[in-house]
Amino acid sequence: MKKIILFLALILLISGCAKQREEFQSEEPFQEGPPQGSPCYVPPGEWHPEQGDCPGTTTEMRVKCEEFCVKHPDCCAGRQEGGSSGRSTSIALPEAEEVSKLTRNYPTVIKCINEGPNIYSKTGPGSVISNEKLEKIKESGFNTIQIYLMGEWEGDKIVFDETNKPVLLNNIITIKKHGFAVWVALSTAGGPPVPGVKLGESYESFKPAFLNLVDISSELMEQYKVEYFTVNNEPDKYFAEQTSWGSKEQVNNYLADFFISTTLSAKQKFKGKQINKITTVRQHPQSVIDASLKNIDIAGVDVGPPMEGMSLDEYKEWFDDYQFYATAAQKKGISWMNAEYWQYDFDVPDPGQFIKNNELKYAQVSFDAYLKTTPKGVGYTWNDFSAFEQEPNGENTRLAIKNFFSKI
Repeated sequence: MKKIILFLALILLISGCAKQREEFQSEEPFQEGPPQGSPCYVPPGEWHPEQGDCPGTTTEMRVKCEEFCVKHPDCCAGRQEGGSSGRSTSIALPEAEEVSKLTRNYPTVIKCINEGPNIYSKTGPGSVISNEKLEKIKESGFNTIQIYLMGEWEGDKIVFDETNKPVLLNNIITIKKHGFAVWVALSTAGGPPVPGVKLGESYESFKPAFLNLVDISSELMEQYKVEYFTVNNEPDKYFAEQTSWGSKEQVNNYLADFFISTTLSAKQKFKGKQINKITTVRQHPQSVIDASLKNIDIAGVDVGPPMEGMSLDEYKEWFDDYQFYATAAQKKGISWMNAEYWQYDFDVPDPGQFIKNNELKYAQVSFDAYLKTTPKGVGYTWNDFSAFEQEPNGENTRLAIKNFFSKI
């Protein structure tokens, strides 16, 4: 995950930016135009907060304040310390009245962009998706946005990452205001799966800790009328790393139990739709596959093999997972979807020239495989929007997925 350190001083903006306005009043507060390098320089014509504007009494104003501080950290030099690890917190929680008005809106087919962990930070607060970006996402044909709910260990429990919790909740409201459905996925251990990550000394200690996160988060997701909720976000990747828990067979038994227990727990408080996400599905025993299809509304399969060093024919073979899982879901009377397609990891700053050059060609493999799978899927997810900014094929790939969405 990208280490994005954003010191956004929304709570103390009055005593930060406003104080600087007073100190530099004789030199024109929020100095516009040259010379740059003043403590609080704002380009001519750009919006800046007046005293009392920030942190804001509405979500819209809070977003404006945050965007201003991202662009102009010198104008927001003060910061409020807090959070479960003493990290900076910057965004106020949404007002209860605003939350009470939220409703659910399910699209006929889920056309999802996964912004996942890249809007959060382990070392400081993340950022709310900007209005400008949301409009670009909508114009590209997407109707659903997937984001993460971060958890972290606190003693023998896994709890909210309090630094990023306000970011998540404000994102939910902002995304809904733009007409998108919201899909929230739990991060099993504070981020994407990584080799060697340990979830605890034993499954018996990890399970109740994670169920605590499921319990508190499912209640919150119901309060915010989130459309889709994933408590099983590729747990197979994590469990494969838990070699100290026992034999491979024993770990698979734990994984099957985990799929069933977590979704059942979420059902107690969350009344929206649940989506499980599983990877390399053909490599799992039938017991794990069956367990991943219980207590859910949509069966999600994630496919994103490494492109580099693989021929196009080899690459195509991976996408047989779509048909395999669609058939398994159909036998259980469950709808299926592609829950993630990715070409490189979120935390890779530069995916390399091979991926950039072949982005569109390899993406078309995924599109074609999805279209030929029966029964038809109920959704498709692309990771992430920044892929469409890559040269030379990013924009063409964006147009290709827009065209693909018109067919599903």
